[in-house]
Amino acid sequence: MAFTVRELIADKGADWNLKLVAGRDGLDHELTVPDVNRCGLSLTGFFDFFPSERIQVIGKTEVSYLEKLPANERKKVITRLFRYKIPVLFYCRGLKLYKEIIQSADKRGIPVIETPLYTTAFVSEATNYMEEKLAKKMSLHGVMVDVYGVGVIITGKSGIGKSECALELIKRGHRLVADDIVEIIKTSENRLIGFPQKLLMYYLEVRGVGIVSVKDLFGVGATRDRKRVEMFVHLEDWDKNKSYDRTGLNENNEELLGVKLPKMIIPVKPGRNIAILLEVAAMQQRLKKMGYSSADEFESNVFREMDKKNGGKRE
Repeated sequence: MAFTVRELIADKGADWNLKLVAGRDGLDHELTVPDVNRCGLSLTGFFDFFPSERIQVIGKTEVSYLEKLPANERKKVITRLFRYKIPVLFYCRGLKLYKEIIQSADKRGIPVIETPLYTTAFVSEATNYMEEKLAKKMSLHGVMVDVYGVGVIITGKSGIGKSECALELIKRGHRLVADDIVEIIKTSENRLIGFPQKLLMYYLEVRGVGIVSVKDLFGVGATRDRKRVEMFVHLEDWDKNKSYDRTGLNENNEELLGVKLPKMIIPVKPGRNIAILLEVAAMQQRLKKMGYSSADEFESNVFREMDKKNGGKRE
């Protein structure tokens, strides 16, 4: 997976106040890794293990070092830096841009981009952006809500009541992340992050009512633009011939992008309050993360009573 420097400028040009100052011929260079490299060590002449495939960054520390070099030494080390096939060089804080950098960048076709951001802030922003841009992605038909801090994806056939359930949860103080289509990325920490499609952000479709703007109707506090996915809930029509889990001892999982999530199947029929069930399920999940399982405790209590009745011997 990769994208170009040109795409990066289109995505973040306004946010980072980017200005291309040299190397226009290299705008189609591909960015393939999420890491960012500050050029300090390389500018001293040490190029062993130089990660040339990364975004390269020059900040105040690097410029201060270059200022102390004799002109011929400065030109030598800059020329050597640009001999590598680096995809792009960012120059932070609006610092002095040496003519040797512009000349080498134009000659080698390596974009040099200025940003007024402080170097540490830019490195952090760029790393987060690159990780998300290059992460594994998928789209899922469903609804995602933040219930008591737990990111829950709700799936089920069309018309089963996913959006109505989300609406009830929002009324109860929880937050909408995405409706209809949930975009999911996998981060380097092996976590899944869910977020809405840009066009559908803050909107909820409710049959018979229409499109609801959750942000305007319930306030911006009723929405989130992204949330870690921690639980998967599937709604299905109640089937009287099917045996449903009644104890919680048999844990199910759903695998998305290679990450396993706890999965709950909730049968739907008139009279069942699905929103309340989801609230309880989310709280149960939080307890499990803290190391407590009510199902396991119940099972232990049952076995303890059985042992008492059998004189300490379990049959």
